[in-house]
Amino acid sequence: MFNSTTNTTGSSLSTNTNATSSAKSVMKKAALVALLATASMGAQANDLNSADVIHVLETRISETATEMLQTAKQEIVLSLHSQIAEQVFALNSSLELAESAQEENAESVLASNED
Repeated sequence: MFNSTTNTTGSSLSTNTNATSSAKSVMKKAALVALLATASMGAQANDLNSADVIHVLETRISETATEMLQTAKQEIVLSLHSQIAEQVFALNSSLELAESAQEENAESVLASNED
């Protein structure tokens, strides 16, 4: 679902794109639900009153909004995990470079003291 990259800007753009894509998908689902509800309303016009139709639409919209929020939450959590992992990797790499530079410096100081 997410591509892990070392470019945090690209990662956040990917997250925004995925969130936008998910939002569009949820909106398409909501539109489909509304279309189906109105189509069934025509077929059962005598049996349903407008309050029932409104209640069904409100329920469907509420369910769709809840689903959209849950999806967005999951994507944000995955994005944060990815960004944290990238930062930890970068920090570990920097520490390793600093330690090796410090060891080389200590070895050169010892070598110059021996002369």
